[in-house]
Parts: sequence; C-alpha cells; structure tokens
Amino acid sequence: MIAHMKKLLFLLPVALLFACGGEKKETPAEAQTRIRAMEDSVFQTLTFDKRKALALIDVYKAYATANPYDTTSAEYLFRAANVAKSLHDGDQSVKLYERIAKEFPSWKRLPDVLYLKAFTIDSELGNKGEAEMAYRAVIEAYPTHPFAKDAQIMIQNLQYSDEELIRIFQARQDSADAAQAAAK
Repeated sequence: MIAHMKKLLFLLPVALLFACGGEKKETPAEAQTRIRAMEDSVFQTLTFDKRKALALIDVYKAYATANPYDTTSAEYLFRAANVAKSLHDGDQSVKLYERIAKEFPSWKRLPDVLYLKAFTIDSELGNKGEAEMAYRAVIEAYPTHPFAKDAQIMIQNLQYSDEELIRIFQARQDSADAAQAAAK
C-alpha cells in the first residue's frame, strides 16, 4: 500500500504538468524546483528506477516545449538525452541532441551536444557511416575545440572492432608499463 502511494505521489507532478483547464500555469521557477526534486528521486538512490527515469525525460521535454526561449530548456534537453542514453535508448538520445542543435544553435555546450550525438550513433546505434559523418560535423563546426581532436581519433578507431581496440589499447598500456619499469 505504501509503495503504491509513493508511486502515485511521484507521478502526481507529472500528471499536473500535463493537466489542462482553468488551473494556474506553472512558472519556470516552479517547474525547475519540481524537476530538481524528481532528479533527486532518480539519481540519489542506489537502484535505478526506469519508470522514474522515463518520467524525468518527459518532464525535461515538457519544460523545453513550454519554455522554448529559456536556455535552461537546452540544459534539460541535454540531461534528457543523457538519461535516454543511460537507458540505452540511442534513438531518443540522438533525436534530443538534434533538437538541441536545431532549437538552440548558439548554446554554449553545442560542441558537447554534437560530439555526444556522434558518439551515441557510434556506440549505441552501431552506425559507423553515420557516426563518421557526425564526427566530421564536429571537426568542421569546431576545429579548435578539444572535441575536434577526439572526433578525429574516433574516426580513426571506427575501422576497428571492439576486440581489436581492446588489443590495441592493451598493447599501448603494456608498452607504457615496460617503459616505466625500464626507467626505474
């Protein structure tokens, strides 16, 4: 009974967010306070509750829709994309990164968005061709950003399987360990 009540209390703010009618519209500050409480509920436990995480994604997206000119919306969409990625929902994550790029093209964290989009296409969706194009877009848009160098390395690594990459990194580590031991 108590567990059922907790679920209802958690879902109540989500339901209120989507409620229509003559009720007072929630201010952005009120919404942000509610979102922080939901984040605490999702992230401050040892077990990951998928339903809560999905509800949080919905609230992030609803905030961005209700507040399209607020840069906090870009941050919330970014968080939503990262939560979706942690749920292994690469498609939704990529769509959210694309939404940020489209709706907030001058957001200060856009290089992060573009790089993470490319990385998600590569790691979650396994589409090497599309990932390469996305990594190249990072390099072209932000050639002096540190992610441009990372994107170039990722493009070079696209040709290898995960097993081959593990062997390459292990060989590099073994060489570094041998060099360090010889220097002693």
